[in-house]
Amino acid sequence: MLNFMIKPFLRSGCNFSRFKFLIKPIRFETHDVTNKRFLMTATSSTSFLSKQRPNKKKSKKVQQFTSIPMFKVKAYATADYYDLENIKISVLNSEAYESVTVSNSEEANEFLCIKPKYEQVNEIEPRHIFFFEDGSVVFWNLSNEEERFILELIEKHEENTYDSEIVEEESEVINYSRLKFLFMDDVKKDEAVDANVPNLIKFKGLYLDDKTTKFIDNQIYFSESSDHLLEKYAFSDAIALSVKLGIWEKNLDKFSEKIEYISDDMRRGKNLKLKLEEILKYLGELFTMRHVISLHSNFLDTPDFYWDREKLENLYSQLYSHLSIAKRTRLYNERLNHCINLMEILKQHLTDKNSTRLEWIIIGLIALEVLIALGVFDFIKNFSKCLIEYTNNTFKKNK
Repeated sequence: MLNFMIKPFLRSGCNFSRFKFLIKPIRFETHDVTNKRFLMTATSSTSFLSKQRPNKKKSKKVQQFTSIPMFKVKAYATADYYDLENIKISVLNSEAYESVTVSNSEEANEFLCIKPKYEQVNEIEPRHIFFFEDGSVVFWNLSNEEERFILELIEKHEENTYDSEIVEEESEVINYSRLKFLFMDDVKKDEAVDANVPNLIKFKGLYLDDKTTKFIDNQIYFSESSDHLLEKYAFSDAIALSVKLGIWEKNLDKFSEKIEYISDDMRRGKNLKLKLEEILKYLGELFTMRHVISLHSNFLDTPDFYWDREKLENLYSQLYSHLSIAKRTRLYNERLNHCINLMEILKQHLTDKNSTRLEWIIIGLIALEVLIALGVFDFIKNFSKCLIEYTNNTFKKNK
């Protein structure tokens, strides 16, 4: 079988050594899907700025069945923008992947779906990669080596690439499998269902059939429906949104760390060492963050694509809720508003300070003009001249 997969590559002249990491026997593993979050150091006066981001719902320790193969879906947000056309060209030129057309997805947001041309040894689950124009990528059932290969391949087609450590930290991993594995005879079930309904089982307290994709106990179970790729797209859309939000949460964390000393200095009565130009720059950063969250993405509402696709909308909404995207977005906006309010206060303070200085300068100029109009300076000039003459005459007489 292995020779059967390799020969087409040899005939085509492909450099097979580039893909040697891809021919490994597949292993079924479960993956820890709990992300670690960092709690920023806070003072009593900056606790709101440094408040910990809400974690996504913690993944319960789900009982695993050795007879059920488990796979992983992993998502990254690596840049502000992807050039999908050039990514498609680069990936296809690698001679290891081919593009996939997802039917009935014409109204969806800009994305690209590809899959490997070859199969791994003993592969029972297809592998897919979804690229989203906003700089997110979702890998379905790919090895870590393949993920790194793809990420390096697309790096030159990214706009404003993120730091690799942040990308890895904010990545998401979810386990998934197929419902057909739950219907195998050697799988432990909660209890038997009426024998007259052979295509129904009770699993994890839910009655399931093998026709409807489910999201159960933080895991995805796919049916064998013809909309399999569209369902993957719906889940990919939600998880890509989560990792993108994670990047912006991290950016806001960094910004909060950068300005948290300001409110502490204000509380202590210290002089602020910020210039108006710096404050305007900070406000520009904050309004950029607000623009991305409120106007340039689907963090706050369901994409139009799902409005007439109830089944896909339900799958999208389940994962959207599981990843706490709505709650995280609300808290993000609250913290963002707090930072904007602080910058507006500082801007107003410096503006008032500059206005006061200008007012005193104007008062001084007016006073000078009044003195000139009253002839005060002529009087002082004549008085000074008389005083000098008197002093000189007195000195001569004494001499």
